[in-house]
Amino acid sequence: MLEILKILLLAFFSVAVLLPVVRYMLRTISPARGVAHLTADELKYIQKQDLKLTLVYFFFACALAVFFAGTLALLSSIIHTSKEQLYLLTPNFKAMFAPALLLGLVVALLPLRLIQGTILGHDTELYKAYIHRTEGEKSTQKYRFVFVLLFVLTGVVTWFSLQWHVVIDESGVNISNLLGTQRTYTHQQIQSIHYLGAEGEYLVTFNDQTNINTAYLKPIQLEMMAFLAEQSGHRVIR
Repeated sequence: MLEILKILLLAFFSVAVLLPVVRYMLRTISPARGVAHLTADELKYIQKQDLKLTLVYFFFACALAVFFAGTLALLSSIIHTSKEQLYLLTPNFKAMFAPALLLGLVVALLPLRLIQGTILGHDTELYKAYIHRTEGEKSTQKYRFVFVLLFVLTGVVTWFSLQWHVVIDESGVNISNLLGTQRTYTHQQIQSIHYLGAEGEYLVTFNDQTNINTAYLKPIQLEMMAFLAEQSGHRVIR
C-alpha cells in the first residue's frame, strides 16, 4: 500500500511537470493562424473551462499511470514464466512506472474525450469554436495525428520494457535486457553480492561489471540470494 502511495505521489508531480510541456508542444505543432479578440470576461470563462478539462485529465493520467504500472509488472511475469526456470525475476511496480506514466498520459486522452461534453455542458460548442479560432480549423485532425503517433511510440516503449527479465537456475544466470539481447553467466562469474540496506534490494556484479539491481525486480527471495551466494562462493556484503 505504501509503495502504491509513493508511486501515486510521483505520478502526481510527474504529470504536473510533463503536462504543460506536452500541451505547449501540441499547440506549437498546431499553431493558431489568427486569434480572435476576446473580452476579459470571455477570456476568463475560457480559461476556467480549460482548467476544468486540465484537472480531469490530470486525475485520469495519474490514476492510469498507477494502474498500468501494476498491470505491466504482472503481464511481464506472465509472459516470461516457464516451468523449467528455477527463479524468474521480472520488473516490479517501481521499474514499470516510466513506461506506465507515458502510457497513462496518452490513454488519459480517451476518457477525457468521452466526458468532455458532460463537463462543458451547453458550452461545448462555444469551447470548440474557441479552439478552432485560436488553433485553426484543422486542429482536431492534427491532434488526432499526434495522438496516434504518441500511441505508437508508447506501444514501442511498452514492448521493450516487457523484454527485461532475469532467469536464475543451477547452470547460471541469464539476463535479457530491454532490447532483447541475452547474456549468460555462470555462477562463478559473479564478482560480488552487495546488500543495499533495504529488504529485497541487492546489487549483483559480474566479472565484466554488468550489474543486476534487484530493487527494480520481483520476486526477491532470501532462498534465491542464498543460492547465488552458495553457487558463486561469495558472501553477501552488507
